[in-house]
Amino acid sequence: MSTPDSLNELVSDFVIPLTGSTVITVEGEQQNDYLHGQLTINVKNLADNTARHAAHCDFKGKTWSLSSVCRWQNSILMLMPSGCAEASLEQLKKYGVFSKVTIEKKDSQLKQYAVKGKQAEQWIREFFGSLPEQTLATVQHSDGVAIRADYPQDVFILLLSETAAGTLEQWQAEQNIQTYNYCVYDALMVSQGIPEVSGEVVNEFVPQMMNVQALDGIDFNKGCYMGQEVVARTRYLGKNKRAGYVFCLPAAIDVKVGDTVEKALDTGWRRGGTVIRCATLGKETWFMAVLPNDTEADTPHRLADAPDVQACFYALPYTV
Repeated sequence: MSTPDSLNELVSDFVIPLTGSTVITVEGEQQNDYLHGQLTINVKNLADNTARHAAHCDFKGKTWSLSSVCRWQNSILMLMPSGCAEASLEQLKKYGVFSKVTIEKKDSQLKQYAVKGKQAEQWIREFFGSLPEQTLATVQHSDGVAIRADYPQDVFILLLSETAAGTLEQWQAEQNIQTYNYCVYDALMVSQGIPEVSGEVVNEFVPQMMNVQALDGIDFNKGCYMGQEVVARTRYLGKNKRAGYVFCLPAAIDVKVGDTVEKALDTGWRRGGTVIRCATLGKETWFMAVLPNDTEADTPHRLADAPDVQACFYALPYTV
């Protein structure tokens, strides 16, 4: 596996093993009702061929996890970073004892990959029988699921059984398809404004502070769920004063989730916000941070731990 110097150097066809991601499955006759009361989206209306962004919050509206949610066979799958999976799983199981559901991590049974390129698309067509054409559409197989990402739209997320994963990796070796490290996936997602919570920012932010509503990850008319009152109040009473912003540094910097971002004022540099997702490539660093939602694009920013390198503001592909 390799790491390019920058995202501009990515080849047209590649595979990224998502070794930093976890999949949680929810099964049982009350899976829809249970998750409907836990997540920010209307799980009861989740179609078999659609994935959704979603947040799992506590009763104060603070986010345990951000995930991609879809159906597969008799399960509902939640794809999320490993750095928040244990906290989210603990909370799901805590309340799941009152419903007829089984909640498990399935990392050993389902392998995750991000793929891109014409050859990868052809592999999906041949293995799954078709290609998901719309953003966040899925195609299903007894050995897995393929999801077309919304940002960027030419990347596909694959969840594959061990057998199917072996088939993919054999094809990859035969076709000499480039393999990238997981940090490349993080950099791609950051560049497209896709947030996540892990480590120090688990249970720190309300979903709207990370743009989840802009990704259609909150259904405001679905009824009660954990944290619903705070999430709704944040929307309808204009309580949210923060949002997620994307930056790129023209150097390889050791940045971590939870690091402080500073902004320039007339009186000097002051704390501006917190890093929630980041990735370091060979000569480039990407990070997404929660900042005041009136942040101007021309305001200079930097990492507190790397004061000599000014961060370049990177426009979001959606409207907050």
